[in-house]
Amino acid sequence: MRKYLVLISTLCITILAAAQVQVRNEPRHHNVFENKYARVLDVYLPPGDTTLYHMHSTPSVFIVFTNTNVGSQLIGKQSQKGANITGEVSYDSLNTPRIHRVWNEDTSWFHVMDIELTGTKSKTNIPVLQSQGLKLLFNKQQLNGYNLELTAANNLRLPASENGYLLISKSGSAVEFKIDDVVQDRIMKPSHYIWIAAGKNISVKTTDAQTANFVLLQFK
Repeated sequence: MRKYLVLISTLCITILAAAQVQVRNEPRHHNVFENKYARVLDVYLPPGDTTLYHMHSTPSVFIVFTNTNVGSQLIGKQSQKGANITGEVSYDSLNTPRIHRVWNEDTSWFHVMDIELTGTKSKTNIPVLQSQGLKLLFNKQQLNGYNLELTAANNLRLPASENGYLLISKSGSAVEFKIDDVVQDRIMKPSHYIWIAAGKNISVKTTDAQTANFVLLQFK
């Protein structure tokens, strides 16, 4: 009897897994940008709301923009609760696909960004960027990830990349971007981003007294 119960349980989980949506198709995960290197999913979850069960199966970078208490449940497992902290950045290879659902247990919105790494894994390495305010978070086959703290005295200059950069704001700030000879002034809010195409030189500086905080992804 026990063997049959285990078999039935395994079969049910397999059927449920086959029926799950990929994360990019889950209604609360909004696809705001996509190219051959990355797919940016911006996720907003109001208080009391729950996502569908969905599958993460692509290497991803996750960035949290709110302090929010949430619950989550892997398919076929017990639920768990935890606190998400503004500014948290993590990388997950997702070598083992994750099927779960997430709900907001707080009184304010939950905001997180899931950046799926859709490019092929590079067989070559690239030098780690060295600049004031840059801190290496991870060095992976598809990209390097950094925290960037940009003060009024710090002007970040990036060399041209073979595959491009993605710069995501973690704070509100006014900044000036110079890409080659084109200058742009922008008001950046949390989760605002800019893609810097391959072969472009870039410099970034703040235009107010506030420190600007970013995540910089350097694609290989």
